[in-house]
Amino acid sequence: MRAVVFKDFDSIELDDVPKPRIEEPGDALVRVTITAICGSDLHVVHGRIPGMSPGGVLGHEFVGVVEAVDGGVRRFAEGERVVGSFTIPCGECWYCARRFFSRCPDQRVFGYGSFFGDVAGAQAEYVRVPNADLVLHAIDDSMRDEQALFAGDIFTTGYDCATEARIEQGDVVTVVGCGPVGLMAILGARAFEPSTIYAVDTVSQRLEMAQSLGAIPVDAKEVHVPSFVQDHTGGRGADAVLECVGSVPALLECIDIARAGGRISVIGVHSDQEIELPLNTTFVKAIDLKFCGTANVIGRWDDALAMVSSGVARPDAIISHRMKLDDAVLGYDLFERREALKVVLTP
Repeated sequence: MRAVVFKDFDSIELDDVPKPRIEEPGDALVRVTITAICGSDLHVVHGRIPGMSPGGVLGHEFVGVVEAVDGGVRRFAEGERVVGSFTIPCGECWYCARRFFSRCPDQRVFGYGSFFGDVAGAQAEYVRVPNADLVLHAIDDSMRDEQALFAGDIFTTGYDCATEARIEQGDVVTVVGCGPVGLMAILGARAFEPSTIYAVDTVSQRLEMAQSLGAIPVDAKEVHVPSFVQDHTGGRGADAVLECVGSVPALLECIDIARAGGRISVIGVHSDQEIELPLNTTFVKAIDLKFCGTANVIGRWDDALAMVSSGVARPDAIISHRMKLDDAVLGYDLFERREALKVVLTP
């Protein structure tokens, strides 16, 4: 079968690889009908997430049709349409029993290499899905593939960030970073009926998309963001700030943006080992700083899919490029250069 594979750091290719098969109890084999390129796929390609071997299949966002199941699979049968979670929790540990699936110490991730279970990814014609009863979610016939696709990762991740920020009706929310996850955080935040959502970025395409999703765009190249938010909130600042960048400067700016007693929810992926935190400011302002870590996709995707099916959210609106799997290398290049907001691939 055709698949997008890791060649070496900063290098991928489309190659022929063996079709996956049932290997473990609880496995399902899914024929992929649509997949996507995610920002964290770039982390793998660039070595920020180590452990990927040459020839490893990339990708973790996918929708497809069940082609075969192990005898231990109870919830799915051949022919059913499904969306997959990007993480593969064990389903049996202390955390999984309490539905904290993203804290599972034995969780695996599609297309992330040996440090995350060495499970082949989904940018391919077929994908093997371990623990299928937990890792797959059925899709209603009324829902198109593109509508369901992001429930397995970025949409539910953005919703998870908004949920952890404890947004209340009438709040002022600021989303820092309007990449795909930040845009999904805007959609997630809207579910809690804030009065205002400010969307902060420096890329005009992202700010335009944020505005189309109902946020007020704030170009960080043009204004001092904390002052801007304070000027529009009677000097207070934002009730909730969603950090969707994953950089120290962005996180520190969030502390200045938040009002006294405000809340910061961090979903941006941080790899720095240390940070100089303005501890006195954070203490005096009594800010709640919540690091989301890996999003609890399986614990939240029922709510996320309900928002899509009801029309409350349209995560597929961020798709900028639709390409064949054969053109995946070009898709990665466009995404890397920020000429594509979100690329979906069809085998």
